[in-house]
Amino acid sequence: MKNLLLLFSALSLVLTSCSNDDNNSSSEDTSILPKTISYIYPSAMLGTNNTSVITYSGNKIVSTVDENSKTIFTYDGNLITKQVKFDLDSKGVETKDAEVSYTYENGKLKTRILKESFSTEYPNGEYIYKTVYTYTSANLISYVNYSVNVNTQAESKRDEGSLTFKDGNLVKEQQISGSLISTRTYEYDAKNNPLKNVLGFDLLLNEISEFGKNNSTKTTSISSGNSTPTNYLTTYTYNDKDYPLRHTSFAGDGKSIEYEIEYTY
Repeated sequence: MKNLLLLFSALSLVLTSCSNDDNNSSSEDTSILPKTISYIYPSAMLGTNNTSVITYSGNKIVSTVDENSKTIFTYDGNLITKQVKFDLDSKGVETKDAEVSYTYENGKLKTRILKESFSTEYPNGEYIYKTVYTYTSANLISYVNYSVNVNTQAESKRDEGSLTFKDGNLVKEQQISGSLISTRTYEYDAKNNPLKNVLGFDLLLNEISEFGKNNSTKTTSISSGNSTPTNYLTTYTYNDKDYPLRHTSFAGDGKSIEYEIEYTY
């Protein structure tokens, strides 16, 4: 969950609308929501420590604010239709940095459009990227990524891939770019993901990293250019409601900490 925009991305949130948990108790407390998310890095070479403060209206996310940025969310009913991210300077002045908009079909995510680098010359963004999703089955979704020409709106295919879900979690992601095929598989615990109760997040597929019904404990990455898989491990400590209080992500060697995340509720 590295950020809350594409954010989270480098790819990676994921509870699908098609995968309901039949074992959920009707008495489950859905009011539990993270109020702050803090990233802690073991060294400045790996990243800058920061804390995001999250506000809600009921279970709808309204905004996330940290020391350097602010993200605003827009809903249509219970569907998230837009995220807008602003950079904040030392005086709190906002500069629009990126925008992601979503369209839905039959209650499922159909398109995602990312716009970046806003300026006077490019009021609608200098760079535009579009993703189109196709639902092969309840748990298998294919996608195609396009670059969009800002002047002509012509679309050029960049790559394609597929997302496989099981029990509300993304278990496999495959991306094909030319002759290169990259695959990631994910394993999970049986505890609660900290963002599972945020309304609308369950429809955004792989938009937010490390998001699902449960928490990813192991990621295995392999590509056609390198037959040796790389494993990334994550450990957690939990509160008495089985929500994570602390998340520790390890590098591919399984020993070095890449970053940690702390949650308050």
